[in-house]
Amino acid sequence: MSNSLQIHKMKKKIIIFILCLVSAGVSAQTLYSSYFLERMPYRHRLNPALINDYGYFSFPGLGNLDIQINGNMALSHFLYPSGDELLTGFHPSISSNEFIGSLKNRNNLSLNIDETILSFGFFAFNGFNTFDLSVKSSTDIFLPKDLFAFLKNGQTGEVTQYEMKDIRAKSNNYVELALGHAHRINDRLTIGAKLKALIGAGNLDARIDRMTMTLSDKRWMIQSKGIADLSLAGVTLETDSNGEIDGFDFDTGKLGIAGIGGAIDLGATYKIFDNLTVSMALTDIGFIRWNKNKKAETPEGEFVFDGFKHLGAEDDDNGNNAFDDETDKIGDDLEALFKFKETRASSRSTWLKTTMNIGAEYGILNNKISFGLLSSTRFSTPKTWTKLMATANFRPAKWFMAALNGAVSNTGCTWGALINLCPRGFNLFLGADYIAAKYTPQYVPVNTTNMSFSFGINFPLGTDPKLKNKKVYNPVPAAY
Repeated sequence: MSNSLQIHKMKKKIIIFILCLVSAGVSAQTLYSSYFLERMPYRHRLNPALINDYGYFSFPGLGNLDIQINGNMALSHFLYPSGDELLTGFHPSISSNEFIGSLKNRNNLSLNIDETILSFGFFAFNGFNTFDLSVKSSTDIFLPKDLFAFLKNGQTGEVTQYEMKDIRAKSNNYVELALGHAHRINDRLTIGAKLKALIGAGNLDARIDRMTMTLSDKRWMIQSKGIADLSLAGVTLETDSNGEIDGFDFDTGKLGIAGIGGAIDLGATYKIFDNLTVSMALTDIGFIRWNKNKKAETPEGEFVFDGFKHLGAEDDDNGNNAFDDETDKIGDDLEALFKFKETRASSRSTWLKTTMNIGAEYGILNNKISFGLLSSTRFSTPKTWTKLMATANFRPAKWFMAALNGAVSNTGCTWGALINLCPRGFNLFLGADYIAAKYTPQYVPVNTTNMSFSFGINFPLGTDPKLKNKKVYNPVPAAY
């Protein structure tokens, strides 16, 4: 097999793999736009000291559905319009500077999901109490620019060498049971805490710390150093004659708990003046201990890279493209480049993505309008995510609230909006922290990877006793 054919097939496979991740990856977490709206049921997940105007009970499975995408890779980095055609960045007519120059040194996508199964909140013990049962999944990928440079340029001289670092994929999946309480110390200070029990369903952490690729006319040699951990009940790794992992067997009959853990949330709010409130919280301080663990490492020494085995030919005379039928084999092809051998495994622990939120809100017109500033930092390895959001909050009526916001983060600039409808006996919210300006016909954002959609149906349980005893803006009727 010629080197040019190897490079051609590799380009086709990898670019579709990346596009699938960009277009299909979703992440979900609590809507940051809700932080300053006191009738949003789930804002206590951002700060356990935040007290709602009323208690609530979630519609099972639909109380809080929040879908998001975060990262610095976008479709426009990989697809280029040319007349009536759409070309990939690997097409010969797209220069290396144009394609590779659009990428970051470290390209990443964050793909998570957080679905509420059951949640409710109520007033008692001089504060606000919450119960949450939810399923959470967090997935991240990290790809260096040099990987795309290799795929784009291939062998450019008699001997070409590429050095790659920090190729990584992480996924954390668990069930969370959380009990929270926000307690009023006095009229100005409120503190809150939340205890969480975590049941691990599955975890993956695979990384290539270093990969050296030496390309010559005689052979392509690969040397890599990496490690992979997989914790999932019912999984058996399959190996070939060389002892290299070439697949896995999943027995649904052996599904079970793969790990156990715990976490806490801590928060506080302080009213400096009647119309100025500051707040701070640390959430997801905790870990999961994984017991059902499989471990693998890259083999020692170099190996010859033979290229991808599956066809990826150009369109034939009839317009058929063999590659269109081969996308489901991408994983098999990647095994030729990323080799692992199973080793002895033991129990291990993984930390959650602890998040720090610091906020300030200033109200005007009897708090019918307020302006907020929220700083959020999520600590993770190998990348920490940070964001600064400015928001304008509107409360024209007791049954209607809305927010508009703009934000800057280390994944780009974004804007978002939220509408919260809370008439008597019913709550419905719809919003997004990230709204893209341009989409494909399949509603995939084109120029950014940041996109979100949030939706929830809940039912009010009872009014905050503080509102019944004091004159506050838009007091909620006792029957509400």
